[in-house]
Amino acid sequence: MIITHTVIKNEDADKHLTAEEKVQLLRLLNKVRSGRTSEGKQAVNTYLIVNTDESYASDVVQILKENGHWEAAPDPNQTEFIHDGDILVLPDTGARA
Repeated sequence: MIITHTVIKNEDADKHLTAEEKVQLLRLLNKVRSGRTSEGKQAVNTYLIVNTDESYASDVVQILKENGHWEAAPDPNQTEFIHDGDILVLPDTGARA
C-alpha cells in the first residue's frame, strides 16, 4: 500500500497543539486549498477513513483490491510494515541509533 494521504484527527489536533500551532496548521491547510483551486481542482475533498484496527478493515481492503485501489508499491519515503496481531512490526533497515 502506498500512503497517499495524511490524516490528523481533529480531536488530537485540538488536544495536542498550542493555539499558535493550530493557526500555523490552518495557514498550511489554506495554502493547500488555494493551490488546489489554482489548479482547477476542488478545494477540499471528502474522504472515508477506516482505522486499520477495526474488525471490518480487512473487508474494506478486499473491496479496494477488487477495484484496483490497493497494491503494493515500494516508496522510499514510506516505511513498510506488517501487522502481527495487535503489534506493528517495522522492518530492520540496518540503521542504528
